[in-house]
Amino acid sequence: MRKMTILLIAIIATINIKAGIIAVPEKLTAAVAAPVSVPVNEPVAKTPTAATSKAGKKMTKGKLYWSLFKYRLHKVFGGKKSGDKSKVAAALFAFFLGGFGVHDFYLGNKRNGFIKLGGTLVGIALIIIGIAGAATTVSGLSALPALALIGYFLILGISIWAFVDFIRILTGSYEPVDGSYRD
Repeated sequence: MRKMTILLIAIIATINIKAGIIAVPEKLTAAVAAPVSVPVNEPVAKTPTAATSKAGKKMTKGKLYWSLFKYRLHKVFGGKKSGDKSKVAAALFAFFLGGFGVHDFYLGNKRNGFIKLGGTLVGIALIIIGIAGAATTVSGLSALPALALIGYFLILGISIWAFVDFIRILTGSYEPVDGSYRD
């Protein structure tokens, strides 16, 4: 979604600059454009406009625009900031898909997510194997294998764990690994 948004912004900005809607002065020296160039310690690649601005040459309209565009784009979509996760989304993930650990993956708790996902898949497999074993016997309910019960209790335990996580998300005691919620 983020890549599509960036692509759409780039297309709209390019159309606007070509149509003359966004006005960039023709004779702008590099000294004026230097404060808006991308800082060296930022992860964005250094543009040719930053190199020409140090030399003191005049910047063309396109180079100045792209320098400004990259700087502003990096400020908006620069990377993960604290408060990047939604509390509502995390709560909905925990309530509806908590048995699969989706909310843990969303909040950055990968270890718990893999434990819940693996436990749920193992529980489903045990239930299927147990029911298949019970279907092949003739005596009925008394021959229900213990594997189906183990799988059922495993999924029940993971579901209770996910519901506790749901309550912890709503109360605010279960936060993302990289910071706090944005809402």
